[in-house]
Formats: sequence, C-alpha cells, structure tokens
Amino acid sequence: MHSSYVIYELLIRLKELDPAIGEYLSYKKIRAGIAVQTTTGVLEIPDAILDLQFHNPAAIVYSDLIELQSSFQ
Repeated sequence: MHSSYVIYELLIRLKELDPAIGEYLSYKKIRAGIAVQTTTGVLEIPDAILDLQFHNPAAIVYSDLIELQSSFQ
C-alpha cells in the first residue's frame, strides 16, 4: 500500500509538464509499481520512483518525470 500523498505529489509535478494528465481517482498495484487512474487516463509509476518521492523527492530529475509522462495513456 502506498501513501496517497506520494501519488498526489507526483501528479502535481507531472501536471506542471502536462496539465492534461488530470486529477487522481484511484490506483492499483501492478507488477513493477502502480497504475494510477486519473480523470483523463492511466499513468504507470514504478516502485523506484514512488520510493524516491517518499524518501528523497529532490532526487527525481526532469528526465524521470518525462519518462513517467510518456507512460500516460
């Protein structure tokens, strides 16, 4: 189980790059992380990024966010 604030914080950062990502609705566990359902689609977030956001958010660099954004469907 992940703390929802970690997901919200990541979505805030991603929406700065692409406002079309939408608002958080729910998530489900997938093999390598979670799939986050937003109001406009689904975003896959790997466990490694969730752990960084929880323990050391500053360690998530721009390229990590771009890669996350690319998983948005």
